[in-house]
Amino acid sequence: MRMTPLVIKNESQARDVMSSLGVDSEGIKILSSKGIYAAFKIEGISSWEANIIKQHLLSLGTDAAINRDALVKRIKTDILIFGNARQLRQLCDKLRNQPFKLKEISRELSSCLDGFFRKEYVFRARDKVLRITEPVICGIVNVTPDSFSGDGLLKQAQNTKCPSDMLGTGKMQKLVLKKVAEMAREGAKIIDVGGESSRPFSKPVKETEEIKRVIPVLRLIRKEFKKLIISVDTYKYAVAKAAVDEGVDVINDITALRKALKMVSLVKRYRLGCILMHMSGRPATMQINPKYKDVTADIISFLKERLEFVTGAGIGKDRILLDPGIGFGKRLEDNLRIINELYKFKILGLPIFLGASRKSFIGKVLDVEVGERAVGTLAAHIISVVRGANVLRVHDVAQTKQALKIACQIMGN
Repeated sequence: MRMTPLVIKNESQARDVMSSLGVDSEGIKILSSKGIYAAFKIEGISSWEANIIKQHLLSLGTDAAINRDALVKRIKTDILIFGNARQLRQLCDKLRNQPFKLKEISRELSSCLDGFFRKEYVFRARDKVLRITEPVICGIVNVTPDSFSGDGLLKQAQNTKCPSDMLGTGKMQKLVLKKVAEMAREGAKIIDVGGESSRPFSKPVKETEEIKRVIPVLRLIRKEFKKLIISVDTYKYAVAKAAVDEGVDVINDITALRKALKMVSLVKRYRLGCILMHMSGRPATMQINPKYKDVTADIISFLKERLEFVTGAGIGKDRILLDPGIGFGKRLEDNLRIINELYKFKILGLPIFLGASRKSFIGKVLDVEVGERAVGTLAAHIISVVRGANVLRVHDVAQTKQALKIACQIMGN
């Protein structure tokens, strides 16, 4: 006899295991959802709502954990529910027509289950469609003289005696084309162009200067790479509009479309893709004593509110990526926890976009400078994907692609 533990992550894997055992197709259909387990914490409900949920779960063959006082007193309480996917779906059905807030709990739990178990996404940006069935790489093109990572093309151009007003011609042109061509060849599906550093304590640049930096670059990339998804990293409307006029597909906004209200209408009008990121404060002040009650829960609440706002304004969910904002107003322990708990963001039902490449938390853990963070970055990327990230914003495309290929082969994706 031999006994083997299994971790079944989704119904597809459950079906494969059962098929290998010779289970008939009808049995597989019935049993596949029973092999996938999940737990959810529901906060701030009444004790009688908690007790009704517990009784329903008991009737379904599983259980829930609640405060002992909630069994005999009328109080606000939290509850931990757990069971397999089928049991939790059945709980939603049972609560759908129940009194109090149980109908609302049913809707919310059903939505969370849909997002939590989702494995494939479609992301639309203008006329382009990106099917996300495996980790996607977004390559970084920094057109700045002061990028924290030291990869700003302006600085490189200046070092080769190419002034900033030559962005569209000469050496700078060759520099941009070479970098983007390499990234595309190495596996990047998205190219993100930025003209303002958002490193901690950085100061904003004027719109005119940012436009001067990024627009010639975007024009050049769009002309040469017509099928590539191009993103502009900006929170300024004037910059975004100028970028859209050059054919950019995605607005990557570190303020989650909060700073410039016209950004929402811009995304809607041109059917752009957008990236909604969480940031506490602004780059110049975000690292001054950031605090959270529960960093992951707080960010999920923020992204949920922004998601409701932009979809309410008419932007389709298939045009949105969500970014928890690694390094943007977070302490070392916050960044580590966010990556470890990325699976919690899956309840929002949208692809998770993550920018951890060369970030300072890696330097702090390893006690190394920016130029020595390549290995730490790859480790963070792999763990991020295991925990639920779908799109990685990276400096080193080739190395990331190789690491992901090995990881995906091991995990069977």
